[in-house]
Amino acid sequence: MFELSYRPLRYRDRWFAYLDLLGFTNLVQTESIEDVLPVYSEALQQMRAACNHGREQVGLINSWFSDTFIIYSGSDSLEDFAHVESAARIFFQLLIMKHIPVRGCISHGKLYSQSKRNIFVGPALLEAHTYGEALDWVGFCLAPSVEEKLKDKLPVEQRAFYRKIADRKVLRKAPADHLYSFAFNNGTVNGKNPYRVALQAMQQAAPLEAVSKYQNALAFLDKYA
Repeated sequence: MFELSYRPLRYRDRWFAYLDLLGFTNLVQTESIEDVLPVYSEALQQMRAACNHGREQVGLINSWFSDTFIIYSGSDSLEDFAHVESAARIFFQLLIMKHIPVRGCISHGKLYSQSKRNIFVGPALLEAHTYGEALDWVGFCLAPSVEEKLKDKLPVEQRAFYRKIADRKVLRKAPADHLYSFAFNNGTVNGKNPYRVALQAMQQAAPLEAVSKYQNALAFLDKYA
């Protein structure tokens, strides 16, 4: 019989990133497994690449289930935020460049983790899931808990890759007046923004009900990139 024992040291403040693949359920339902598995394998490969991007092991934990991928830290130090933010954002960027639509969020807060048993419980997960799922776009944002935690250190509005979004048609029912989100503004290729090219290509292939997600992402990109 499986028995779960509570270990207090596992429940602590952490940085937590949640990302999910958009349209993956429909892909599973409508395509053959031969078409689904390469997409999933590519996502796993890109997550591992992001978590080990140009550095030694920094104690990040990652896991996945179906269309959901998570990356989190062992503590809530500023150093750990830098590691989680970098890995999660790079993962997001790599998937977009591979034309795999994804949406995500980083939060800060309590998380109980037993990674070997795939047990993840706590406010950090709930908040990241809430904001990761709420927004009508293809994008990557920082939850209000991150803005609050960093306000006396290096405020999110001073971070190079993040800009404020307060458009209710994007935020929808998200319980915040605004969020700071990755602005697709960290480089060009041959004078062109590579994310715009990727988003436009995905928009052309998207079902009608998903087109607004790309329109909103492209509008945000055009405003700040």
